[in-house]
Amino acid sequence: MCSAVDGRVEKSVARSVAKAAEALFEVQRPDGSWPNRRPTAVLGTAGALAALHVADRERSNDLIERGAAWLAGAQNADGGWGGVAGASTQLVPTVIAAASLHLVSPHTSREPVQRALDLVKSYGGTEALTDPGMAHMAATFLALAGLQDQQASRRIPLELLLLPQRLWRRRLSFRVAPFVAMAFIQARHSPPEARLQRLLDRLARPAGLRTLARVERGENARGGYGGDNWLAAVVCLGLTCAGAPRRAVLDAVGYLRANAHPDGSWHIMQGLDLIGGSYVARGLADAGYRADPRLVRARQWLRGCQQEEAFEVYGAPPGGWGWEGPRGWPNFLDSANVLAALAAGGGEAGTGDGDGDVDTGEAGTGDGDGDVDTGEAGDAHLRRGLRWLVSRQDRKGSWGTFVPDTTLPNDGPCPYVTAQSVEVLLDSGVSRRHPAVRKALDWLLAHQRADGTYEALWYRGLTPGTAMVLVALGRAGLAGHPVARRARDALLRNQLADGSWGPGETGTPGDDPSPGTVEETAWALRALLACGVPADDPRLRRAAEWIMTAQRPDGRWDASAVCVHIRGFAYYVDGLIVDGLALKALGDYRGAVAALPYEGQEAS
Repeated sequence: MCSAVDGRVEKSVARSVAKAAEALFEVQRPDGSWPNRRPTAVLGTAGALAALHVADRERSNDLIERGAAWLAGAQNADGGWGGVAGASTQLVPTVIAAASLHLVSPHTSREPVQRALDLVKSYGGTEALTDPGMAHMAATFLALAGLQDQQASRRIPLELLLLPQRLWRRRLSFRVAPFVAMAFIQARHSPPEARLQRLLDRLARPAGLRTLARVERGENARGGYGGDNWLAAVVCLGLTCAGAPRRAVLDAVGYLRANAHPDGSWHIMQGLDLIGGSYVARGLADAGYRADPRLVRARQWLRGCQQEEAFEVYGAPPGGWGWEGPRGWPNFLDSANVLAALAAGGGEAGTGDGDGDVDTGEAGTGDGDGDVDTGEAGDAHLRRGLRWLVSRQDRKGSWGTFVPDTTLPNDGPCPYVTAQSVEVLLDSGVSRRHPAVRKALDWLLAHQRADGTYEALWYRGLTPGTAMVLVALGRAGLAGHPVARRARDALLRNQLADGSWGPGETGTPGDDPSPGTVEETAWALRALLACGVPADDPRLRRAAEWIMTAQRPDGRWDASAVCVHIRGFAYYVDGLIVDGLALKALGDYRGAVAALPYEGQEAS
């Protein structure tokens, strides 16, 4: 029997939720979306400086000077940089920022560059980077700046693109654009010595240019790659080094120039409105606003962002979502988040094909007939999105992010994305016995870390992945499974004394386990409720109170750098995700508290 709780707790949560909802609806756009401030990015700024210096120095000199001043001013006290201004120091942003400063202003930036290089040396140098791609990227920027000889770098096999696309797609995945660009930069500054390698490089160069053109055809803007100033800068450098047609170079230059801020910085990815907006829409629904006309309008906006064209380079059919909206890089995480928001609408009618079932198009992946029966006849966008999501599942049952069954570690099987996909399928009425759900659950049960935790590809640390898997297991009726119990115990073990959660002990630079964040605390609170920990448990009450105490006077919450830009090497903040997560957690907590007897009531 549960002990009684003070009814004032439920009222406090209700006030907090109402305050947040009022603040969010106040800034909602007429089309139903929410504005999401794009944080200034160290990598985006450093990359843009290097690219404009190499490709457009004379015309862009004023932008380069302002950018160098901003970058030097964003340096942390220890001599390094994080992924965004003010974030904890991480190795990759530090190397790239130092190299770019030395490249564009070697004399005026001597002191900050030396401080950064000393710090990098104390970390073990670029050799300490465990990701070969990022180690090569760091070495290349140092070589561009004349700070390191690139001759020793491993050669990038551009001739891989001479093979049929189906043979290299899974190996390169979303790194195809930087792969081509880095190969071009390397060939320019460290040309191959062997005759055969020179021949292969010459033959593969047109294939590389064609591949970049195919990527760009799926983008929202000419010269923008992934809607990311950092990636656009790397490609701009590659195109310049390859002697590509001037039009292609100028498109990339124009994209970077258009995104320069007056203070000299460049922001991170374009289009974070969709990611954050999907979190907010789901959070408001879970907090009791599901039928609010303003939230209905938000879901309609999300439907309008569903992609109507295939993304050729990933082999992705129409029907998914990406962070930039109707065009751009479709991915499984953003699609699952949007689908979660649509599923919370309870099957309200959208527009679409009128098809009653979600046909996966894959033999053997449905309830014996290839269909995913959602039990809902209203939302055609939801059904189409679920079809798309199931078609992107790995053969082993997991989901990555961009390409199924990839061999690229940064896009490989992800516990968070897999669990999120399971939750949205179940929320949409798909049977627990459906093969796609069964395979995913089996994969999750078999891939827990020894300490009971799970990782996430696109959120830092161990709290988000562990929490999301717990939600999926609880939703699937497996809260009592030994794997779920170990995950629950791991979360409870990592709760901080003040009631919050941080990333846990990871040993990764930038992962400070001592302070908690609203995002990680909300993930953990929701997960513990989903796996059966009662709302009157003091640890859950402290978590909810911590979230409410962290709420700003205007009703919103401050975001922390928990979103991953480059896995393990650069993080960023999202000002809407934090609000959506807090509302989700408080909405679930309020519902659980409401089910408990108040003090003075007889417990049933």
